[in-house]
Amino acid sequence: MKLKIPFDEIKDAIEQASYEHHYFIDKKNQKIVFISEVEDVHEKKLEEVENDDFICIEPRMPNEDFSVMQSFVYEIRDFNLARKFHEALEKRKPFRNFKELINQNPDLTEKWFKHRDKELTNEAMNWLCINDIELEDKSFMPKIEIKELKPGEVKLPEEFKDFGPVACMKCNNKEGFKTRYFELNVPSENMLIEKETERIMKEKYGIQDYGHICGGEKEILTSSECPKCKSKEIFEDF
Repeated sequence: MKLKIPFDEIKDAIEQASYEHHYFIDKKNQKIVFISEVEDVHEKKLEEVENDDFICIEPRMPNEDFSVMQSFVYEIRDFNLARKFHEALEKRKPFRNFKELINQNPDLTEKWFKHRDKELTNEAMNWLCINDIELEDKSFMPKIEIKELKPGEVKLPEEFKDFGPVACMKCNNKEGFKTRYFELNVPSENMLIEKETERIMKEKYGIQDYGHICGGEKEILTSSECPKCKSKEIFEDF
């Protein structure tokens, strides 16, 4: 399904959707419908959108915002400060505790807003993918580039130096594998990026089965082939 609705409008609706504030995608009229339970006629309006012309944006749950706060804490480099945030989230009223700590550390304010916006962007992109929705304006999507690396260009993170093909999942061969390495210019942070990566790997390199190695400067994709049966369904391990 293709829609003309701007990505930011969908992202805002996903962020603000709740049990009091209802958001729907009007497929026919290509717009977002908002219904507030404060309105006297909200029940009638909700009945009107109970058909296949509308897609409901589910209410945002507190645990989703809590997960965003947790992931932000993992990015704090100052160990003692990160511990304070972690302890704040473990106590009663974690949302208020988190906000107070952000206010006490103004140097983190901009980082927090950027992190939250990135996480909401990924949520919205996942939502589009799950609902099989394509937007006409794709400016929100990062430009994905995949480059095949030559042997001397492959730079794996230290913890992945011994990672590689172990056995063919079709013929159980365990030796002589040929591995190709590819560099992905953006992290695979959401399902839309993963879907586009799959398309490029298939169309440009004829590869459907590949692995991911993260932790370095850029994400590395790997594809191994069995020398006996030519299968690319290879089990990789350390």
